Amino acid sequence: MRRTVLGIGLVTLGLAAAGGILLQWGATGGLRLPASFAPPPGRRPDVTLLGVRVVEDRAGERLWEVAADRAVVFEGEGRTLLTREEEPVRITLYTDGRSLESVADRVVVRADRREVFLEGSITARSDQGVVLRTDHLTWSADRRTLETDARVTLERGGLTVEGEGMEADLTLERLTLRVHRGSRVSGQRGDRS
Repeated sequence: MRRTVLGIGLVTLGLAAAGGILLQWGATGGLRLPASFAPPPGRRPDVTLLGVRVVEDRAGERLWEVAADRAVVFEGEGRTLLTREEEPVRITLYTDGRSLESVADRVVVRADRREVFLEGSITARSDQGVVLRTDHLTWSADRRTLETDARVTLERGGLTVEGEGMEADLTLERLTLRVHRGSRVSGQRGDRS
């Protein structure tokens, strides 16, 4: 596995920034990381990076690219928390020559498990023009699936579908959307002029 880190504005090692990072971690506006993504309680980050762009690939295949205002690295656990200060975190996921461009408030990369967790005001657009909006989303590079149990809105060509939870491929063209009572499916044709 190769990781490339570009555009590093500041690197702070170990304990020097730990107090500020732990406050940042606790003040992320209701961060609800699944246990498998959250660092152990009280664990201090190994590295803090500001203004970061990370490209992850394996065996010549690009898995994801991410750009964030801040990255907090817990190297021993294989976790990196990427957060916004001014700009949303931008992440592009790749599989089989296809891509999904996303923005979120926070992203956690689990390099050891080849998983990415996105949280907060997520908008994702597939290279086929499908737009996804949700608050929580997990990408598994091994299973090549996107999953969430949160409310989901999908839009394409004037059609809007809403549900509570989803499992999909990266193109958002093959998916299972859970639709519960009170959820809605609506459509509208494009411009009628």
